[in-house]
Amino acid sequence: MRLKTRKNCRLCESKRLRKIIDFGQMPLAGGFSKVEKLKKEKKYPLRVFFCQDCGLLQLLDVINPEILFRDYRYTSSTTKTLSEHFKNYAQEMASRFLKRSSFVVEIGSNDGVLLAPLKKLGIRALGVDPAVNIVKIARARGLKIINEFFSVKTAKVILKKYGKADAVFSNNTLAHIDDMDEIFKGIKLLLAEKGILVFEVQYLPDLVKYLQYDFFYHEHLCYYSLKPLIKFLDKYELKIFDIKKIPIHGGSIRIYAKNKTNKKYPVSKKIPKMLLFEKRMNLYTFSGLFDFAKKINQHKESLMRLLKKFKNEDKTISAYGASGRSVTLTNYCGIDKSYLEYIVDSSPERYGRVMPGTHVPIVPPSYFREKPTDSLLITAWTYKDEILEKEKWFLKKGGTVIVPLPKVVAIKKT
Repeated sequence: MRLKTRKNCRLCESKRLRKIIDFGQMPLAGGFSKVEKLKKEKKYPLRVFFCQDCGLLQLLDVINPEILFRDYRYTSSTTKTLSEHFKNYAQEMASRFLKRSSFVVEIGSNDGVLLAPLKKLGIRALGVDPAVNIVKIARARGLKIINEFFSVKTAKVILKKYGKADAVFSNNTLAHIDDMDEIFKGIKLLLAEKGILVFEVQYLPDLVKYLQYDFFYHEHLCYYSLKPLIKFLDKYELKIFDIKKIPIHGGSIRIYAKNKTNKKYPVSKKIPKMLLFEKRMNLYTFSGLFDFAKKINQHKESLMRLLKKFKNEDKTISAYGASGRSVTLTNYCGIDKSYLEYIVDSSPERYGRVMPGTHVPIVPPSYFREKPTDSLLITAWTYKDEILEKEKWFLKKGGTVIVPLPKVVAIKKT
């Protein structure tokens, strides 16, 4: 089955769901095809729903994960920002919770961006990831990876071979999972009594505040705030004891949880403060989120007015960042080959391929430097500072940089 549609909330099973946003038929955000395979490209509904009982924002149209994740073209270590982030993450875990003999498991370990610094610190680290091509990259780095989707079955295999885990990590992966109960049954089975669960997810208040509608795509089934997570983890006798706001991916949170029987870590005062903040943002009401949906359409009109102005002035435009976000942004707004000459990306996994839906060719940064356009649309806008530093020559030579979000801005050297 390629597509199924849920009838209930994936966290609390409520059927009181209301549609907030409908992006129409969209290609897969990770479907970076070669030109000769474009005939096989498919589109699927992209609709966002709100659970009126627990407050989770989610997609109900679910693509088979075998299609989405077995051949995956996103590598976490590509950007300096993420590499530094996970290096610091590993150091915090080692100093705060772990020792050299500790055994940890990461669900969705990608190319080993967190496992590698953990290993350097002397921690026994094991990854679980379904993407065949990405796992090959991680194993080439000398890392231990199980090439599978995490499940109760996988947890039992790990338990038998390695024993209980002192920590389970999962970063930017829980948004991808339809059957959250299967994942948490596996985590509960694997986690030592005094072990910790630490995971990072995109934070819904930041998504709403900064109008990050480009984060909506088929891989991201859930858009988390703290309230529904507390309720869901309670179901598995897990308690959130700390939380940290982090800037990664346009605004995320790192959640720290423990077994309820574990008295070692006191509950941070930040948690009730954050719950109050979410309530004041009106995130748990249909009206509050519907207002967010209206702003999305207004933003689309604003961005397209600027791009049409540039084209009418015969200025060439390229884009920077062939990410999942850019797939939603370009397809929803209609930024296709009639606007873009090409799109630049630093991941070799995408070279020689085209953007899903719009079919704009993907090229390396060296191509951009050899054949620059008049204007540059930074579709990977959450890495704007890193890109501008890397390509600072572009503004110096008189080029115009367009940053699409959180509001449309055109930058020229003054």
